[in-house]
Amino acid sequence: MSRYAFLTAPRWVRLITTMVLVSLVCVLLGAWQWSRYQDRSAQAAQVDAVHDAEPVPLGQALGRPVVDAGSQWRPVVLTGRYVGEPVLLRNRPVEGTAAVHVVAPFLADVDGEGLLVVVDRGWLPTAEAGSAPASPEGTVELVARLRLAETPQDRVAADGQVYSLDPPTVLAAAGSPPEAVGAEPLEGYVVAAEERPAADVTLGSYARPTFNYGMNLSYTIQWGLFALGALAAPVVLARREAAERSGYGPVRTGGRAEHEEDLEVLAGLRRQAALPPGRPADGRPAGRVIDAPVTTAVDAPVTAAIDAPAGTDTDGRTAPRAGRHGG
Repeated sequence: MSRYAFLTAPRWVRLITTMVLVSLVCVLLGAWQWSRYQDRSAQAAQVDAVHDAEPVPLGQALGRPVVDAGSQWRPVVLTGRYVGEPVLLRNRPVEGTAAVHVVAPFLADVDGEGLLVVVDRGWLPTAEAGSAPASPEGTVELVARLRLAETPQDRVAADGQVYSLDPPTVLAAAGSPPEAVGAEPLEGYVVAAEERPAADVTLGSYARPTFNYGMNLSYTIQWGLFALGALAAPVVLARREAAERSGYGPVRTGGRAEHEEDLEVLAGLRRQAALPPGRPADGRPAGRVIDAPVTTAVDAPVTAAIDAPAGTDTDGRTAPRAGRHGG
């Protein structure tokens, strides 16, 4: 019979199945953290590459009116005017401060053609944002950075407000200005860095983004180790069980016999403590000579008298009385 025939027992089947499932869950969680690490590290690399580059005209930066991952965060220059009504992007804290973003449509002149661009102009603390401040009037030169369009939200916002920077959602909330009719919308949006001329209300600007993707890599490694540990556990336990069953495993020390011996010793100590002074635990009368080995400084055993009556030598003979001398 195989040494590992016991693995077909129900408890072993349950253990192995459970550990395999745990390992699979750890693998899935590790893969998720790895994908987040790749996304964030790619974004960080893109920011390092283009964030502080010299601004270029929008038409030169984009071959077509679509912001993709390769053009994100690139500074561009737009010339045109704000159209429609400004709207507020809710629930977007900035560096730990509760804030709303001020967003407005911008009709840019790109190579003689009109391009409708959604602009995130800046932010205000939530407590100061009763309504969206007005955009600058007339022709405006705008320096901004390209950003990917966000996924639209299912929540319905109040009038003049949105929950995501999805261009169709923002343009719908801002109304349909007649001057923008027929203009092609940019698939994406821009974050303003500078407006000329400046607006009457100064809005907060956005700092250079940072990405803490090292944490995701650490989590990926941890989940991988957990997955390996879950698979290794039943292997180690099965090998130990097989060794014990075949008689080659380590002898387990302690256990019930040792525990019972400890209890007997403890009971003896308690009996000794309950006896009157001078009476040994075995019930023998006090005064008997008990030879007990004693270790001296040179480790030589000697015999000592314990509780011997007066006038008796250690060998049991009567000691001579004072004043009498043997002949």
